[in-house]
Amino acid sequence: MSLTSASPRLLRHVPNLLTTLRLAAVPVFAVLMLQADGQAAPMAALVFAFAALTDFLDGELSRRLHVQSSYGRILDPVADRFLIDVAVVLLWLEGRVPLVLVVIVIARDVLLLASLMTRTGRGHGIRVNVVGKAGTLVTMIGLLLAIVTPPGTLATGLALWCGVTLLVAAGFMYAWQVWQVRAHAT
Repeated sequence: MSLTSASPRLLRHVPNLLTTLRLAAVPVFAVLMLQADGQAAPMAALVFAFAALTDFLDGELSRRLHVQSSYGRILDPVADRFLIDVAVVLLWLEGRVPLVLVVIVIARDVLLLASLMTRTGRGHGIRVNVVGKAGTLVTMIGLLLAIVTPPGTLATGLALWCGVTLLVAAGFMYAWQVWQVRAHAT
């Protein structure tokens, strides 16, 4: 019995449900981080890890089940950015990540999401590329490490800066895609 024959109607909604759960996990994560008051936050780490896992599961399931939707194409990257952005801001407030990292992440995400609002970007969605997937994975690992390790840990800094570098590169790749679409539309 294949995954798609089990309950096709129900299964086709699972990726969007996972995206919605990731969005719902962000405020829970934020409360747990704030309650930790600058200390390691294992419960916040668990919620963050769950949310990060849903990111990879929803994409994999939507591809395997052939159920990509406009909802997922738009909301999935929004949920990812929201999770990462809330995490970097809270970790900065606790002195666990540098301000420059927060500025780079937030600026990149604002520009990326703003491009979706343009006439060219609307309906285009963010086309996932391997650099963006790797950047999100490595950044999420770095953030998870930042939640549970002392500030200034070498492995945490290395993971965060590698991940952010990949995210910025993916952002440039996406901007190039939007520019190409705009150039061909004129």
